[in-house]
Amino acid sequence: MLKAIQTYARDCANVIAKITGIDVEIVDTDLVRIAGTGIFRSGLDESARRGEEIYRYVMRSGRTFILSDPRRNPLCQDCEAQEECGVTLQISTPVYSGDTVVGAIGLVCADDSQRKRVQKNLETFAYFLGQMAELLSHKLGDHLKLEKTQTFLELMTRIVDVNNRSVIIFNTSGGVTYLNARAREDLGLPGDLNPTGLSIEPTGNRYSDFDEFKVTVNGRETVMLGHMTALPPQDPHFGSVFVSDPLSRVARQISDLTSGEFPYEISSIVGQSDSIVLLKKQIHHIAKSPSTVLITGETGTGKELVARAIHNESDRKDKPFIAINCGAIPDTLLETEFFGYTRGAFTGADPKGKIGKFELANGGILFLDEIGSLPIYLQAKLLRVLQERHFTRVGSTRLIHIDVRIIAATNESLQGLIEEGRFRKDLFYRLNVIPLEVPPLRERIDDIPLLVEHFLEKYCALLGKPTVYLPSSLLDTLQTYHWPGNVRELENVIEFMVNMMPEAGPLEAELLPPYLRRVGVTGAPGEDLEASGAILPLETLERQAITAALERFGKNTKGKRLAAEALKISIATLYRKIREYGLSD
Repeated sequence: MLKAIQTYARDCANVIAKITGIDVEIVDTDLVRIAGTGIFRSGLDESARRGEEIYRYVMRSGRTFILSDPRRNPLCQDCEAQEECGVTLQISTPVYSGDTVVGAIGLVCADDSQRKRVQKNLETFAYFLGQMAELLSHKLGDHLKLEKTQTFLELMTRIVDVNNRSVIIFNTSGGVTYLNARAREDLGLPGDLNPTGLSIEPTGNRYSDFDEFKVTVNGRETVMLGHMTALPPQDPHFGSVFVSDPLSRVARQISDLTSGEFPYEISSIVGQSDSIVLLKKQIHHIAKSPSTVLITGETGTGKELVARAIHNESDRKDKPFIAINCGAIPDTLLETEFFGYTRGAFTGADPKGKIGKFELANGGILFLDEIGSLPIYLQAKLLRVLQERHFTRVGSTRLIHIDVRIIAATNESLQGLIEEGRFRKDLFYRLNVIPLEVPPLRERIDDIPLLVEHFLEKYCALLGKPTVYLPSSLLDTLQTYHWPGNVRELENVIEFMVNMMPEAGPLEAELLPPYLRRVGVTGAPGEDLEASGAILPLETLERQAITAALERFGKNTKGKRLAAEALKISIATLYRKIREYGLSD
């Protein structure tokens, strides 16, 4: 008789297996397996050899039976599959149609960990299995109950398929029918009682593919991202389902994606020079402070690495780390990147609106790279947010309160920008609470062997080549060079050499990038040629001139324009030369 609802029985078995994490089989009175999961899936419509005596006993007695001592129980003595049986515990319950037993469901533990988990909650598992058996009985009962149980099954399948997200089910009148554990945690709802004052209001804004909602319960407001979906109308208990995540969790996921698998700990800052040892001590001392940090240093020194190390050492390490490069975004878009906007805020805006970086970073750290590129008008707004700890999205009047630690970074002299009228003095003092300086590579030459070893291990592993070492003669060459691109340039050089070397090595001077082979060890900028007696190639002199101009005026868009003017070349030529000499950021 169960064969008639085999598709439904398979759905039930899948639901049970998904919820419990344990394999399931369903047999009829002929001991033919009509549904199964895992190891039982391959034997559908065949005789259930394992446990057949258990199922016969359950169907004869009409009661749930728990096999806690397999192979020692008398019911197992005549089983043909006794020697190959791997069952550690089994709960079996009969399936009825009216007063007649028409089959049995078996929940079969295959290892000790499953057995211990079931034994710990034996009554709960047995009760749940009985409820699922009753569902099968209702399916066989009548058509009306079929529709109701089918709706319930579809609902349960939808719930268990949702991975670690808040789920709230509403009835057709708007009341709460069900909340999962994640929803209670996200909304701060202890206990099992459903809330009566729950309000979910769509804001009309979106982030990525999710709608934004303002969820209020017991006076507490939470911003959630997700979807509200109407359910089939068969049952008034199930009118709609709200599946969502708090904005804070989405932000953390974004932070994790941008961070990758790299740990970004203090130990990730490679070096043993005095300046690096001091920097690591400073990071350790200030990591747990809420105070604003200003990181200064030339391009390529690792300012973002320092910022992420602070985050990982802080009390906010489980909260988002959101980075924004102020020099890489057009001035007209920076305000909306910072604070977001509502739908219809301006011409060309996304009709759904947008959530800004400040809001995404709430509870965590917002890293503002190239802060010197920030336009004056936005500096005033940033200062106000830092002072008042709240803001409004563009086009909105609703205040959004935030708890964000700011870490800013710059490769320019903010004091110089203040003198030029391009940076606000009051903002500088607000940012410069904890100043950290990342030394250029030319001032920590003794760290080059450690950095080279680190990058060789990284890129040999990445490119599938055996780890090799750099000859001392090549190390001497690298330690003589002035490294205008700092650690980033050194990393690029090692990556280039590993790409170019034979599969098993070795690394030789011929594998250096062409510009380093041309410059050799006499490529330090500002070298007194008359004193050294060296005649440098024109290419070297040109490279040094471009490097000096960029160091003076900065590598942002405005700095490059001023550098081109000072060098008496077009901006297009400057960009071409930057690429040619490997001077890009």
